[in-house]
Order: sequence, then structure tokens, then C-alpha cells
Amino acid sequence: MTRTIYLFRHGETEWNVAGKMQGRLDSPLTERGRQQALAHGRLLTNLMPVNCLWVSTANRARATAELVNAAVNAPQHFSDALLERDCGTWSGKTPAQVQQEFPDEWSQLQSDAHNHRPGGGENLPDLMARFRQLLIDWPQPECLGIVTHGVVSRAILGCLLDLTPQQIRRVKHPNALFYELTFEGGQIGVRHYLADMLSDGLSFSHSGQAINGICEQLPPQAVSGE
Repeated sequence: MTRTIYLFRHGETEWNVAGKMQGRLDSPLTERGRQQALAHGRLLTNLMPVNCLWVSTANRARATAELVNAAVNAPQHFSDALLERDCGTWSGKTPAQVQQEFPDEWSQLQSDAHNHRPGGGENLPDLMARFRQLLIDWPQPECLGIVTHGVVSRAILGCLLDLTPQQIRRVKHPNALFYELTFEGGQIGVRHYLADMLSDGLSFSHSGQAINGICEQLPPQAVSGE
């Protein structure tokens, strides 16, 4: 039997645009963020039907899930295990502010991004551990949608694809993109779908063309912040 996971990051938020690290704090979706989620939902209606959605309890993820789910009408299950990485004292700050206020900690992050805990919060192994526990606690359906956050998405892909720390660091997940993972006969396939921003600068549309592999290069229009 083939199993499928669709992995979504929440739509663009006001703090993504401002370049602030959101962590456990929150900010609302922009209109572009809403349109990204709606575009994802429209494409899902042409793919394998989603049995249910696992959703981060953060408001930005809940809002994204509601917009995606307007097209597919799947049951939603909410979990703190899918919340974004806790950034501790870095939360709500831009990278430039962190470099100025916490230069030693910033240097530690650059030298070991996998194991460093920003602001005394969580590192990648912490996020991977809570996702693995979620897989133990909740039965996985044949086709699952997960709505989460940028850093947690990298941790999830690291778990499911057995990526090295260096490979995890190269993973990109802009707001307008979602991943599709397929599991069959011990083999795992990964590809992604990227919605294009239309000429009005607000609307998004998927071509429906999948791109093989992990996204490692941000498209020019992408806004990607933690």
C-alpha cells in the first residue's frame, strides 16, 4: 500500500515580511499568505484525497489549515508537537537584532546550527524527537496533510528521509511551497509543488507540475523567515 504525506508550512505572515523570528509567538497571515493557502487547497483537490490534517496549534497554522481545508474538508487534529521551534530570548527579533544583542550565541548558531538552541529554546534534535513521539501517539492514515512551520518542517523531513544535519540545513520551505512524500515498498519519494505569484502581487496559482526532490534554492519571490 502506498502512503502519502503532504507537508505544508503556514502562509506568509506579517512577521515573515518583517524578517522577525516568530517561534512560539504569533502574527497574522498577510493577504498573500491567505492566497498561498487557498492555492494549496485548490491543488489538493487534484491529488490523492487527504484523510485528515495534523495541524500546529499556533494561530497562523490554524488559519492556514482552515483555508487549505476549505477545498478538501478533511478532519483536523491539533498538536503542540507541531508548534514552531521555541526561540527563547530571540523570539520576535530579526537576525540583525540577534547578532547585535547576542553576538556569541549567534556565532554558536552559525558553527553548529543543528545542535544550538537559539535563545535557550529548542534545537533540531528536540524538534525531531517531538515529531517521532507524535508518530507513536497518533495513527497515520493512508494520506495525511501536516500544517506546521519552517524549522519544524525541516525537522520532519529530516526524520522521514533520514537526512544528515548538513542536508537538513539545506532544506528550504517557503510559504508558497508544499512537499509530497510517498512511501511504498520500503522506498520513499519526495517532490514539491510551488505556487506562482500572479501579476497582482497578491494572488497565487499552482501549475500542478511537481518538482522532484527537496527544494534547496529559494525562488526570487519567496519570503522565508522563522
